Amino acid sequence: MFEDPEGYMRDFQSRMQAMAERASNLNEALQAAAATATSPDGEVTVTVGVGGSLQDLQLSPETRKMSAQSLAALIKETYAEAAINAGSNSTNALASVFGEDSSLVREARSATQERE
Repeated sequence: MFEDPEGYMRDFQSRMQAMAERASNLNEALQAAAATATSPDGEVTVTVGVGGSLQDLQLSPETRKMSAQSLAALIKETYAEAAINAGSNSTNALASVFGEDSSLVREARSATQERE
């Protein structure tokens, strides 16, 4: 069936190893893609991970003086900033593994620009 079955297997193993390395690199890059944003006066700090997952929320004692509506708005604004940065970091992580010319990276950059 194959002219060089051993060569075919070596090529297959080589491709599988390269894919495993890419997956590992991507996993590491995406884990580092989280972003933290702090409100202008430092009352709220939000950390957002890949896909917009809220990883951390810190409120300073100054937030006790704020109305619930003001605090909620400030949390949402700070979260949005962190989410945009995490999305950008995620796209950069994809580019570091797949290259800027990858269709996946182009699509991610396009989606990021639409959200901003």
